[in-house]
Amino acid sequence: MAHQWWDHSVTIQSDKLGRMVTITSTERAAEFMLFEWSGKRGSEAFKAAKLALINAHGGKVSIDSARTAFLAAAEEAGIFFRQ
Repeated sequence: MAHQWWDHSVTIQSDKLGRMVTITSTERAAEFMLFEWSGKRGSEAFKAAKLALINAHGGKVSIDSARTAFLAAAEEAGIFFRQ
């Protein structure tokens, strides 16, 4: 399946101090959550975001819904981001 590009990118703080990462697709957001997430991983928002990203990749939910869930998880975790 092709990359699912976001209409609006998100710049978010990585787990590496001072490093900002630009997220432009559903796939990159999932990769970020797996390898660079600095917040708590067991929260309901984190789990919902992971599921939304997987479901978006499978065509079950919209890309925008997955992006929104990703941002909600980041906000809950206190991870700085800008849209």
